[in-house]
Amino acid sequence: MKRKALLLPTLFLSTALLSMHAYADETPATANAGSEQVPAVSAQTEAAPNESEQVTAVTNAASNPTAQTSAPHAPAASEAAESSAPPTVNSAESPAVTRAAATPVADSPENNNSMTILHTNDIHGRFTEDSKNGVIGMPKLAGLADSERQKGRTLLLDSGDATQGLPITNNSKGEDAIALMNAAGYDAMTVGNHEFDFSLEQLKTLSHKMTFPIISSNIYVNGARLFEASTIIDKNKNIEGDEYVVIGVTTPETSTKTHPRNVVGVTFTDPITEVTNVIAQTEAQARAEGKNYHNYIILAHLGVDTTTKTEWRGDSLAQALAKNSLLAGKNVIVLDGHSHTAKTAVYGNVIYNQTGSYLNNVGLIRLNSKEVLNNTLLSAQDVSSVSPNPAVQAMVDGIEARYKADNAKIVIPNSPVELNGNRMNVRVRETNLGNAVADALLDYGQTGFSHKSHLAVTNGGGLRETIAKNKPITKGDIIAVLPFGNTVSQIAVKGQSIKEMFLKSLGSILQVDKQGKPILDENGQPLMEPSGGFLQVAGAKVYYDTNLEPEKRILHIAILDPETKTYKPLDPAATYYLVTNDFLAAGGDGYTMLGGSREEGPSMDSVFADYLAKADLTQYAVVNPNSRVISISSTKDSDGDGFTDLDEILAGTSPQDPKSYPNQSKQKSQSKSAADKSVVNTPLKLSVRYKNTESAVSYPNSSYQASRQLPRTGSQESAISILAGISLAGLGLYGLSRRSYGK
Repeated sequence: MKRKALLLPTLFLSTALLSMHAYADETPATANAGSEQVPAVSAQTEAAPNESEQVTAVTNAASNPTAQTSAPHAPAASEAAESSAPPTVNSAESPAVTRAAATPVADSPENNNSMTILHTNDIHGRFTEDSKNGVIGMPKLAGLADSERQKGRTLLLDSGDATQGLPITNNSKGEDAIALMNAAGYDAMTVGNHEFDFSLEQLKTLSHKMTFPIISSNIYVNGARLFEASTIIDKNKNIEGDEYVVIGVTTPETSTKTHPRNVVGVTFTDPITEVTNVIAQTEAQARAEGKNYHNYIILAHLGVDTTTKTEWRGDSLAQALAKNSLLAGKNVIVLDGHSHTAKTAVYGNVIYNQTGSYLNNVGLIRLNSKEVLNNTLLSAQDVSSVSPNPAVQAMVDGIEARYKADNAKIVIPNSPVELNGNRMNVRVRETNLGNAVADALLDYGQTGFSHKSHLAVTNGGGLRETIAKNKPITKGDIIAVLPFGNTVSQIAVKGQSIKEMFLKSLGSILQVDKQGKPILDENGQPLMEPSGGFLQVAGAKVYYDTNLEPEKRILHIAILDPETKTYKPLDPAATYYLVTNDFLAAGGDGYTMLGGSREEGPSMDSVFADYLAKADLTQYAVVNPNSRVISISSTKDSDGDGFTDLDEILAGTSPQDPKSYPNQSKQKSQSKSAADKSVVNTPLKLSVRYKNTESAVSYPNSSYQASRQLPRTGSQESAISILAGISLAGLGLYGLSRRSYGK
């Protein structure tokens, strides 16, 4: 009995000893010497202020992205709404303002001071009538102005961003736009940020071609105003007091909403201060001359975007003017632009109007010396019965013919995919069009500069059109995608600056529905608000989680090594060569963390055309591939194995396979022993230690702690353990044989 009692514990002890080598102890310990695994190190992403200039839609899907950001374009991508639907009108602040077509108010002896004001803003080169997209077009606008002039005195005014936009406009650097505005009979316009897009010198050239004044009170060059601050329009010299004082003012955001080279030496001062000073000077001059001005119009290019500084907004200007004692009892109208908002509002004795954008609406105000008789926005449908001005129509036809002939050249005979350039897509997340353009830049960057490029970025706000599937791609199509005439640039930047760049790109506030709940993408992640500064990427993998605060969203960044063609974790101290457009390279869209030594290349559209001609476009079949700028939850564990999806992706294992573990050996043991197999295949919740080159460092949200490692198969520790187990087992068997022999 005693021998039996000893034999069983001996067998159990040998089994237990073997088991101990199959299941590692989970108490924290130093990794075994000679292990190829790297201990996990906990780290936190460095917090940084949210510098993103997010864009919040104000009244409709086509609202400007603003603070925007802008296009890779040299100019600000800020304003372009790809949505073809006309903007909705926000009249909640002024129920009396209607959206229906206006009823004509005839002049009479009792109403001989009446005036009709037609106004536009953010035309952006919409010359041609387009009923499908609700575009009125310049010929019909001119026809409407003709009709109103026949009824009585009429002003036609513009609040900026008229000379740039579509490729057809840009083809002549704004000169065709000015010729059409002259023909339509404009009385005055103010300067929008995009008026600078063809350079300061070109803006001056355009101003000399205008038959009407261009005005702005707050733009200075070398201490002097670039243009006159105001103009006085008097349509009837026989009537005293019916003059209109028209004052211009331009957004200070212009300093970042056009290419920085276009505003060298240009200063934009505070809008409210400048307008207030001009009013005071005008009133003082009027008193000195024995005059009394009853009517003030402010042509503003300020906007109402929530991302714009409050003191720079058009509605803030309107509210300030309503409190200005010098304007008490007068008709005061603020005609605004910049944010692409269809909005009418009343603040005391001040009317605020903005028509949206792209000639989807024309503003119409009728008033006399006593009161406003009508204030409305006329849509394309409202003016559908208006006859186009034949002379302006002939001019548009000629412009289109010249443009089509120049841009009909076919780059590739057929596109097998749609490359999506929708504004609400390219400014929010990775898209196939963004990938194709970034790939073109990176491809050029391998041979076009002194150093091979590591990565390429371009701002989503600079991608303005979609390339259709199963149709030829022409030069015109490519220019429509990249209409700003940007050139390719390569700059040397530190890894830390790249991190700050992506923090800005991914720092927008989140989209919410009417109930205030986040709008989710196809991955179940919250979508950001559209921002022109959102970066489309090549040569980098950026994992981010929009559930986190902006400064903590980035989970991991890996950058392409152009020599080995492998991705390696971003090194904040290393120097990388970034290829981008010259707008971003010069700090546009607020990317002031870039800079560094810089080389210049050819135009972006030519580089993109060359790339499309040789690329396999089928690789871009997925519109939103989520493969470079990767939206992912930092906590999701799809296969329930205790490791997050991000853990497994970075470790090179499958987040969908519960039998695939980040710390599972990739080299199968050649031993056939059960003990050795258990070492390789048994799942253990150990610290994640990444072996692949992409993820050799830890990431901030890792919650795993270092734990003791299993002895490696074939190691000295493993061999000793196995020998000890075999010895104990042999001792047990020897005891059994002795007992059996004794019988």
